[in-house]
Amino acid sequence: MPDQNALLVLIKKRGDISLLTDGEIKQAIQSQEIQIDPFDEKRCLQPASYDMRLGKRALLGRTITIENFKKKVKEGTIEEIDLEKGNSITIPAGAFCLLTTYEKLDFGLEYVGHIGMRSYLFRKSLNILSGLQIGPGYKGVLILGVCNISPRSITLDYCDPICTIEIHRLAKPAVKGYPEEKTKEQQEGSETRLADSLREMYHLPITSN
Repeated sequence: MPDQNALLVLIKKRGDISLLTDGEIKQAIQSQEIQIDPFDEKRCLQPASYDMRLGKRALLGRTITIENFKKKVKEGTIEEIDLEKGNSITIPAGAFCLLTTYEKLDFGLEYVGHIGMRSYLFRKSLNILSGLQIGPGYKGVLILGVCNISPRSITLDYCDPICTIEIHRLAKPAVKGYPEEKTKEQQEGSETRLADSLREMYHLPITSN
């Protein structure tokens, strides 16, 4: 499978894609070509990107050692965390975590997105490991796989900006959008969906608690 980031760079060079500015993002939302719900222009809209905030649901694995993480998945000991109740999550040094965004997206077939960790968190050594591209027709929250590669714990607060997305307009709409069954799962943002993300990543069954 081709590298999605390399493919995006190639398309940019060919001139088949254009990066939306803040004004163009607002126009696309007003015309309902894309949706960001809830949309916070004052806090989150940047000159050529949009900051996505931390949602209420997370799964925390206290190690990024693959074998140990597989063991936790098999045992069903990785439980979902509700950040809305606790207001924050602390990711220990060397830990892996699945996070969801506060906002839901709805992309038309003419749009793709690229996800990046906010520079403030990147400087703290919190890195995104998966899911860097948002495909045409995507609907739902984003599910981010992140790891803390620093020697210290990192605390994230509910509804604080966690990542930023660049939105690109294609020269022509995609013929085939994001798979319908995955779209439904993302829209629901269910516990099963987070568990499925772990299962797909490590090709293992997982017990939902």
